[in-house]
This record gives sequence, structure tokens and C-alpha cells, in this order.
Amino acid sequence: MNQALYGKVAAITGGAQGIGKKVGEMLAHAGASVWSGDLKGITNNRVPSAGEISQIYLDITDENQVIEFFAGIKAYQGKIDVLINCAGVGIFKPIAETTLEEWKRVLDINVTGLFLSSREAFKIMKCNSGGRIINLSSIAGYTPILNNGVYGTSKYAVHGFSQILNEEGKEENIRVTTVFLGATRTEMTDGQGLFDPSDMLPVEDAAEAIVDIAAKPLHVRIDEIKIMPPKGILTSKVQ
Repeated sequence: MNQALYGKVAAITGGAQGIGKKVGEMLAHAGASVWSGDLKGITNNRVPSAGEISQIYLDITDENQVIEFFAGIKAYQGKIDVLINCAGVGIFKPIAETTLEEWKRVLDINVTGLFLSSREAFKIMKCNSGGRIINLSSIAGYTPILNNGVYGTSKYAVHGFSQILNEEGKEENIRVTTVFLGATRTEMTDGQGLFDPSDMLPVEDAAEAIVDIAAKPLHVRIDEIKIMPPKGILTSKVQ
């Protein structure tokens, strides 16, 4: 158990599956009170104690729901120590083949939703001596990758947003980290046939690295980090 996280209050978006779910489990195991917001969450008023997870229904593209989610955390627990934005969606095709509907959907979830949750958490952290925000980007938001048109665009935007928010938060003791994540086995990637599963990073390893960042004291600033499988950037089997 990471004692640095015991008694901390953590919020996760996209926390019902994949990396978000595993991160939430690890945070709870370390003694944090975890608020997990996801479309697959359950609307309830249960306040998580140390070592517990409360699953809350949350559509991060709905501003009112996001405001209510974070207002509930503040009302019941008075603070947020860590926000981890894991919610995201992927559409993998060239830009020339991307519809406007697909473009808007990916940007709405991956960028606008992340903005809304970060904004609300930032305001609470600012009143409570700081905190840490960890935003999941992708290696496709670090280097251009074919067939990642709108997805890669959204993840580049995540990095730019995180850099600006990190600068705005430095005097408030708020640290913002961009995680450039390589191919990782999750529910989103299973069944897509993009990569050989044996080449992909196990979700447990990715989650552990993210939780390690969450546990760092706030005098440690981690602006960005790449978490990759052994073979680095994988080549998609679908061309």
C-alpha cells in the first residue's frame, strides 16, 4: 500500500472500465476515497470512505452533470487531492474519411469533457492548498500516427490544454501531468484488431505508473511522461 495516498480524495472520469477502472482500484487499495464518474456508473449518494470507490453516473460532455459531480465531492469531503481524466473515445481512420459527426463526438468527449472536469477540480483545489491533475493523452498525441486523424488531434489538444493549465496552476500548488500512453490492452482496444495483444502494455502496468504519479508530493512537478510497451510505437495491423 502506498501510504502517501491514504486518506486522499481522488476523482476519476471514465472510471468504470479499462485504465480508469484499474487506476480506481489501485487508488482505493492505497487507502484513497475514490469518486468514479462514468456513463456506466450508478446514480447514488454513497460517500466513499478511505479504501472505497463510489461509482457515479456521469456524462462528461454535460456541463451541468460535471458541475454537480464535483460539487458533490466538495460538499461531502471538502476537497479533491487528485483528478485523473481517463474518459475517452477512439475513432481510428484518416481525416479524409472522418465525418463531421465523428469529429465532433471525439472532440466533445476527449477535449471538452476533459476541460470541464479539469476546470471544476481546479477551482476546488485552488481553495484547498493545491492538488494534482493527471490527463491521459496518447502516443498519438505526441507523434503523428496514420489512421489516428481525429483521435490524434484530440490527444494533441489534451497536451496543449494540460500545459496551459499547469502554467496557470503553478502558483496555486496545482500540478498537471500529461500521460502519453502507448498501445494498452483495454475494453476499447479489445476486438478492434489494431495490434497483437501480446505486444500491448498490460492495463495493470499502465495504471500502476499513473498511480505512482498521483502519489508524488506536490513539490514534485511532472509535466509529462510516456508510458510505452516494450516495442515502443506499434504498427497497426489495419491499414
